[in-house]
Amino acid sequence: MGCREVHFINASKGTQVDALIQKLKETVDAMELPSEYNVRIYRNVYACCGVGGLGLIVEVVGPEEKKIKEIDLKTMSKIMEFCEKEGIDVGYHDIEKYETI
Repeated sequence: MGCREVHFINASKGTQVDALIQKLKETVDAMELPSEYNVRIYRNVYACCGVGGLGLIVEVVGPEEKKIKEIDLKTMSKIMEFCEKEGIDVGYHDIEKYETI
């Protein structure tokens, strides 16, 4: 499994995040991935002194690390394209491989 957390520094009140999530889901659908791969995209929400968070999580699940990274790169490319177009500054953490027990 690969996971990437994306933080938006100056997105406007989450509406741009919601639009981006929709575009990413459309992009993933267009990839026509094999059934053993799954991409989960959802809003990053945290709770500390209230509920907040302006970002999203992208998880790529599948059997082959190379394919996971390929899917992740295509998804990140779409995120960067959207943010550049909308003037959103982005911070993110790289994809990580998680071992199953």
